[in-house]
Amino acid sequence: MIAKWENLTRDELAAIDKESAIVCLPTAATEQHGAHLPVGTDAIILASLIDMIIEKETFTEGSLIFAPQLPVGKSNEHMGFAGTLTFGTQTYYAMLHDLASAIAKSGFKKLVLLNSHGGNTDMLNLISRDLRIDLGLNVFVFDWWFTSFWEKGLQGLKESGKYGVFHACELETSLMLYAQPQSVHMALAVDEDPVASLRDNDYVTVFGPYNAGWKTSDVTSSGVIGAPTLATAEKGKKLFDYAVRELVQIIKAFAHTEY
Repeated sequence: MIAKWENLTRDELAAIDKESAIVCLPTAATEQHGAHLPVGTDAIILASLIDMIIEKETFTEGSLIFAPQLPVGKSNEHMGFAGTLTFGTQTYYAMLHDLASAIAKSGFKKLVLLNSHGGNTDMLNLISRDLRIDLGLNVFVFDWWFTSFWEKGLQGLKESGKYGVFHACELETSLMLYAQPQSVHMALAVDEDPVASLRDNDYVTVFGPYNAGWKTSDVTSSGVIGAPTLATAEKGKKLFDYAVRELVQIIKAFAHTEY
């Protein structure tokens, strides 16, 4: 079974076999995405992906339950650009901990923190260990920005250079052109690489391996890091098709991982 938590009754949730069930808590963001994309881009893409998984896939390992999405995350790096909403570090930690605790109290034993916003990544990696220790949950972090998740899907599609996929970019704009094209304003799209100090550097870049505590306005004047002008809806469809298949396989691997 694959279902959304909010669409099940109390008794249906209670009856799920908790030994084989896995709960995904989707974490996203509401933040500026340049002039051409809506501030809900991360949340829209993740919600669309979840809907496609429910529509197209099966999960024979047990029950796969998607908890309600958190559409606001830790996005303080984008403050200064209009439309950005964010929780502070302590608030966001407390919210995640409280929700995970409630999921555990319903009897579930496996939790996936399913993330579509890079600014949430460090928090999720940190709290995953705390949730394991505090609640006894098996916790997994799925993050599509600082892993290789999109690399396979972009093969043969990506036309932009090294910094073409980062924020409000070829990838995100293609996904939005497929998922919600009426919200995309391609006439306003601009391409921008990060500033030279975080680009032409062997050590400190926006990709690492060593990081600076930058805010978005330090890195880009437009709010874009990447090449959205190369985006197409056709690419978006192919990327969603890839992501549906790949994410389900990853969650199946989580389901079989015991520790």
